[in-house]
Amino acid sequence: MSFCCADLFKLKHFKQVRLAAGERGLYRQISWPFICTTPTISQWLHGGELLFISNAGPDTDEADLLALARESFEKALSGMVLLTGGDSIPTVPPALSRLCDEAAFPLFDMPWDIKLVDITQEISEAILYRRAQSKKGQRFIEQLLFSDDDRRSFEELAGFYEVPCRPIRFVTVVDFPPDSLSPTAQERLKSDISHTFKSAGGEGYTALTMGHLNTVVCLALANDARAAGLLNRSIADAFETLCARYPHAGLRLGIGRVCGPEGSVRVSYADAGKALALLSGSSFHGNTLRYSQLGIYKLFFEIQDREEIRRYYMENLECLIEADRKNGSDLVGTLRSYLYNNCNLLRTSQALYIHRNTLIYRLNTIRGLLGRDLDDALVRHELFNSLLAADFLNH
Repeated sequence: MSFCCADLFKLKHFKQVRLAAGERGLYRQISWPFICTTPTISQWLHGGELLFISNAGPDTDEADLLALARESFEKALSGMVLLTGGDSIPTVPPALSRLCDEAAFPLFDMPWDIKLVDITQEISEAILYRRAQSKKGQRFIEQLLFSDDDRRSFEELAGFYEVPCRPIRFVTVVDFPPDSLSPTAQERLKSDISHTFKSAGGEGYTALTMGHLNTVVCLALANDARAAGLLNRSIADAFETLCARYPHAGLRLGIGRVCGPEGSVRVSYADAGKALALLSGSSFHGNTLRYSQLGIYKLFFEIQDREEIRRYYMENLECLIEADRKNGSDLVGTLRSYLYNNCNLLRTSQALYIHRNTLIYRLNTIRGLLGRDLDDALVRHELFNSLLAADFLNH
């Protein structure tokens, strides 16, 4: 798990430090502490650092601090710590607090007499510890999901990597379009996703994560079914927080099946991938899908011969597809809307923005072409499944 600004308050030497502004940005991850000794910082930093301003002096111009804050925003630093009192800055300037609040950039007020060497050392040690723990979790997931060496059991690997061996497990996968962000922004996003999901853990359940290409894989471990349900909901809630934080990143979440001690997390991982695949070009809407919601699509995934699925829907819909092609009509779309609206004429006509009589005319045309009774529940069921089969092949 990465180390973020909210974790600072858990440190021994940070107890006397006050958050002056930027509470909405406490999720920001700290790559390393940095003590500012120059008027500008851009050329010295990579991004993600926690900036300490210790020697500005009592006559520091407020405009200089505002400029430094704006430079920190542009460089994507994690936060800023001002040493106040004594011979340092008397107090945090109100204008600086307002600026940091607007940018959701954490600004901390630290008494000047706290030893910087103690606090920066403690932060550095915490970051290194979190990185080491995170690497263990990543290697554990890699071994479970991608290694060809299956000689070790789940329990043996958990013991080797010092991971809690909980009996109930499932996998979730978050993905995003690979070209939606720069490489640096992608890494920062994956790191934030990992941290947010790991923070979803609690009493009786654990979340481990691993970045993989344009995805973040999360292995969820729980003591029992109740804890697994809590973790499942907690991860979904955390994902909604991430979507609000990154509204233009195109984030999507697939959640695999829940497995017991004898179940395979590789199967759950594959299930999460199937859910993600169906979020594109199918009847599912939104940006989150659980494998348990796939319905008949689960069976479609098990059919190796995709041509067999195509033959199935063509047997039922080919005459409508051909009529639409020749006449420029949309009988397939009309049938889809009719079935999706539980064969309710009013709701269907409203959904299609057509008159009720126009809808009745189209339905009679569909009946004539199909030669089947649309009032028969089994016929409706087969036609609906045929539409789902077409969606599956186009996903």
